[in-house]
Amino acid sequence: MNISVQTILDELASLPHRGAATTHGAKAAGLLKNYLGALGARVQMESFETPRTYATIVYWLIGGLLTGLALVPVSGVAVGLVWYFIWMAMLYFNWRYSFIIRFPVQHTDQNVIGRWPARRTGEQPLRKIILMAHYDTAPISLLYSPKRQASFRGSLLVSLFLMLLAGVAATYEVFRVGLPYLTYLRYGLMVYFLLQAVVGTAGYWFKGYSNGASDNATGVAAALTTASRLHEASLPDVEIEVVLTSAEEVGMVGAYYYVKAHRKEWKPAQTLAINFDTLGAGKLTIVEKTGTAEQIRYDNEPTRLARQLATTEAFQNRVQVGSWHTADFDSVWFVRNKIPVLALCALDANGQMPRIHQRTDTLNQLDITPLDTAIDLAEAVVYAWLTPNKESVS
Repeated sequence: MNISVQTILDELASLPHRGAATTHGAKAAGLLKNYLGALGARVQMESFETPRTYATIVYWLIGGLLTGLALVPVSGVAVGLVWYFIWMAMLYFNWRYSFIIRFPVQHTDQNVIGRWPARRTGEQPLRKIILMAHYDTAPISLLYSPKRQASFRGSLLVSLFLMLLAGVAATYEVFRVGLPYLTYLRYGLMVYFLLQAVVGTAGYWFKGYSNGASDNATGVAAALTTASRLHEASLPDVEIEVVLTSAEEVGMVGAYYYVKAHRKEWKPAQTLAINFDTLGAGKLTIVEKTGTAEQIRYDNEPTRLARQLATTEAFQNRVQVGSWHTADFDSVWFVRNKIPVLALCALDANGQMPRIHQRTDTLNQLDITPLDTAIDLAEAVVYAWLTPNKESVS
């Protein structure tokens, strides 16, 4: 049974939003379970615990940092608290695991997974294809507005630097070095961090969640359609798995728990993952680099194959290569665990994703051209990966 791309987009976008661990998010998970079942997959729901939005994480990080800074004059022990929350922020905003995602309040959410077992012939080793997309939608954010999106990384780097400065200043202040100037600096930094927390989360409290037609109903449609095509091809000795994650907008939390649970099952040389994220405006982009202070490089076989395919007649002028440094993708955990992964998104001429995390991310604003191209390219990458003896992709 085939399910059209338009049907998936229409039904997911018909929900007001698909916020992580919300009622509407659960309804979306039910729809996805039905889609996968209709396509003949064995469906599994994998639950995990997560904050509902990144606002919770921001408040813990800033609140803990402010508490430690406020207590510095009372006890030198407070410096330890300051550095603890700085370290947690450094990990979280450089897209590494940070224990801050386990802080209260936790809610139960779920990843939706569909598997098609391999048709075994015994002629080849078992190979695994993982097709991923997150189905949750983002809180509205002022930081993702068209004017501020380009400066997101720079703003984040400044904030992380000022956190480090606050830690150094607090340490010197405990030893009564640089008084009273370091005291004034500490108070000034406390005001800055408080304002950053307010600005970073105000959009959510006033406007709620985005509808998420582009970010990321398009990615879900691409993953499901690509899986359907590959399943219908009845590829020998190939297992296909669709992973539709939630809590990506919290900090790639659902994908973190998925990779943590299954990474020991995978043989990197026989595993290929493709992540689809935000394909509703701009030009399909093969992601080569992400990261904040730390560079995260997609230097692997599927990315190489995709770049090579982008130069062929079938994809010339339809695909570009680019970087994305405004937050990250679920695929970051595959990179961290050295699992070959291709990350696909759509970027406009300015290297931005139009309308993400905004109220305007709605169905009537979509251009599904990059979505269709993503499906074609993903399928071509899989076939190229399954025929490694070819020196080039024709």
